[in-house]
Amino acid sequence: MKTKDDVVYWTFWCSLTVLGSLFLLWLFPLGRPAVPECWFYRLWHVYCPGCGGTRAVIALLRGQLLRSLYYHPAVLFTVGSVAAYLCSQTVWRLRGRRGWVLRYSDRWLLALLVLLVVNCAARNVLWFGFQIPL
Repeated sequence: MKTKDDVVYWTFWCSLTVLGSLFLLWLFPLGRPAVPECWFYRLWHVYCPGCGGTRAVIALLRGQLLRSLYYHPAVLFTVGSVAAYLCSQTVWRLRGRRGWVLRYSDRWLLALLVLLVVNCAARNVLWFGFQIPL
């Protein structure tokens, strides 16, 4: 019988394979086309929960961890959580499902959603309250 961790583990690996392939497609055959501006911000001049995410991913791919954290903390949280989970699960599976392992919990998703909302609220408060663009 498959556990939730079995499904999540393979889903993460399949997702990473697809995302990695798309990244290589963007990087080489397409020649790094420009990423479009956020339509939400362009139309209403309000930061959406994902604003800064693309810049954060690009900064992370360049090895600029602090800049990635500045642009959007949810990106670094997600990458760190998924990396820790996959490493832990892989080692555990290679050892015959023995020893300590990091298990998936819906609390991770809740933490990510809270981080998205808090980041969005903070950006908009700084923008509308103090005219500080991020």
